[in-house]
Amino acid sequence: MNRERLEQVKQIARDSYSKDDFNFHILPVVENSLLLAKKFPEADKEVIVIASFLHDIGRAISRGDFQKENEHHLTGVEESSKILKDIGYSEEFIEKVKHCVLTHRGRREPNPETIEAKIIASADAMAHFDTFLDLFTFFLKTTDSFKEAVIEIEQKFERNWNKKLMPEAKEIVGEKYNAIMLIIKSTKEHFDKEN
Repeated sequence: MNRERLEQVKQIARDSYSKDDFNFHILPVVENSLLLAKKFPEADKEVIVIASFLHDIGRAISRGDFQKENEHHLTGVEESSKILKDIGYSEEFIEKVKHCVLTHRGRREPNPETIEAKIIASADAMAHFDTFLDLFTFFLKTTDSFKEAVIEIEQKFERNWNKKLMPEAKEIVGEKYNAIMLIIKSTKEHFDKEN
């Protein structure tokens, strides 16, 4: 792994994302992707680490524009390509990272095809299990009520569990998933008691 290039990408990521996004989402994605990479020795660890830092770069540069943020996997492919070309990565390496960025959301086509892309999609979901409370600030801003925020979060976790996580990732975050879903279930029980 080229340490100098990695440090450049890490610094670009640190400068592009908000401090909270970098600390509470990007770094957990990096950590989780490395955990998963240990289970797959054939995986290209440099692609994994670089893609971890850049997977949401489209959202970072579109901050405040909800439509563009919602398409951040597409803008992220373009931005990642520019960044990696400027740093001097090969076209083959850039294509691998672009596939990871394009497919990390797990909600839209195309689906992850490479082991590296599957790891990034799983690590992205795993990060939400690690910093679950951070999602409330996001969903409280984008929904009309606490009740809607809880329902949106529940749907996100169920979608992550059922569609994004590799079996190896489920082994790592299974206890967290069960705990989060228990809290959500307990909270939703109070919705039925509303006056």
